Amino acid sequence: MTDHATKPAVSQQWHREANVVFDEEVAAMDRWRDPDTGMLVIRMTTLPYVNTHIYPETPISSPDGRYFVWQRANPLLGESHFWIADTQTLRIRQITDEVGAGSPVYPPDGSCLYYSVGRDVYRMDATTFTRRKLWTIPEAIGSVGAIRTISADGKRGVFAHRRAGEGENGASMIDLETGDAKRIVELPDCLNAHVQCCRKPGSDLISIQVNDGIERDAAGNITRLIGDDGASLWLCRDDGSDLTKLNVGSSPLEHVQGHQCWLGQTERKITTMHRREKVSDPWMQDRIAVSGAGDETYDIVGEGEGFTHIHTTLDGRFWVADCNRTSRVFVGSVKTGRYRLFVNTGATFGAHQSTHPHPFFLGDDRQIGWNSDVTGIPHIYFAAIPDGWMEELEA
Repeated sequence: MTDHATKPAVSQQWHREANVVFDEEVAAMDRWRDPDTGMLVIRMTTLPYVNTHIYPETPISSPDGRYFVWQRANPLLGESHFWIADTQTLRIRQITDEVGAGSPVYPPDGSCLYYSVGRDVYRMDATTFTRRKLWTIPEAIGSVGAIRTISADGKRGVFAHRRAGEGENGASMIDLETGDAKRIVELPDCLNAHVQCCRKPGSDLISIQVNDGIERDAAGNITRLIGDDGASLWLCRDDGSDLTKLNVGSSPLEHVQGHQCWLGQTERKITTMHRREKVSDPWMQDRIAVSGAGDETYDIVGEGEGFTHIHTTLDGRFWVADCNRTSRVFVGSVKTGRYRLFVNTGATFGAHQSTHPHPFFLGDDRQIGWNSDVTGIPHIYFAAIPDGWMEELEA
């Protein structure tokens, strides 16, 4: 490991902004319960910043579900930093202060967090939040995105890269123990890779999204982000071998929506979808599908709402998704396809990502977090799942 000095934690102070007041005369009032489901909704933030967590598939919560990471931005100053929420004490704490830091993510064992600042890779202590720079990604890799995903054994970080040549975009990997970095795979139109390491112990699979059909003008500016067939989903080993396109979407009549994750600790993917009967028909966005390498077709595991962002429990039995028509969050069973309303988020689902719910299971799979700008300001929320509530969907 490169000899870099340990940086102290950004702050030792935990702040309390939650809607639950630690006063026995106020406490958690009934008005914080969802009127349709009775779920006690906890809002972790109050101050007028843009508070947001974007991608459900990113491992931003501790395995025990106690902590989760989110971003706080001051749009007036153009600054944004990452904070962590404690679901037990209902307090929050700033954990990064570097300009341009990428979201800290947990490895599967929860022993630390990893994050990137430009080409530099940092490890953060999961208890003290002290930080230490580990490695610098070589410039030969190309321009790099933040490390968004960690291998199932916790030893490798995967990130997207871009190079100057057309079609030279894809996924790269860095060995977190040695600092060795390499490009794994490159595919045409891989500008929005959504790289994800499989969560199955022992697996070395990664998944990649490719926006097929990108068009550019003479100056190289993108004039069309995706073609008539929509995006395609690919799997490969983390050495780039066994590159396989999944048989889901990628046609004029069916598109993957652009949000997908691994189906728990399996080697199959779950994705939301658009569909239509013929090219002249309007699109319907109402399905959740599961597909794996070698599958001739996909399995439908949810249908009916405007499902958009998707996440699953670690055992792969249940999914959570938001509806882009109503901003409601639903939980469903992969086995039966049945689902039920969890909360009404009240989010506006506008152009800015902070107005999308992006629901996600916390690490213990007994709590769900989401975003909402229902107050007029984007805030972070979570609620506990009652015992047996999800399991009733399998009956």
